[in-house]
Amino acid sequence: MPIRILTSLFTFLWALLFIIPGIIKGYAYSQASYIFKDLTDNDPQADVSFLDCITKSRELMNGHKFRFFVLQLSFLGWDILAGLSLGIGYFWLTPYKNATYMAFYKDLAGDQFLQTTSADEPTEEVTVEAI
Repeated sequence: MPIRILTSLFTFLWALLFIIPGIIKGYAYSQASYIFKDLTDNDPQADVSFLDCITKSRELMNGHKFRFFVLQLSFLGWDILAGLSLGIGYFWLTPYKNATYMAFYKDLAGDQFLQTTSADEPTEEVTVEAI
């Protein structure tokens, strides 16, 4: 939740400069919460800075902001239909959009933010013997 507040604050401050830079920075910061989740998934005690996640999101979205814009624009028809149904359609549309945005993030980031075990740590190997 604090990461969304920070990204909203930074986007608002950029929008004070002009509207277009605020929109661009909103797209640049859009993946910060996914990065935070990936970094803290395997190690909940990890000391992950919200500002680092925002910076990594900005770096990750370099050259991909227009792709994300087109992806969001592709839901325009569904948004209109969901609105015409007095908002009931959003019960189905919102999870679908969120899953699509997560798939976009996984396409961009892959596994680069997932913390894996290092090669120095021994891994437990299970063998099955035939009787």
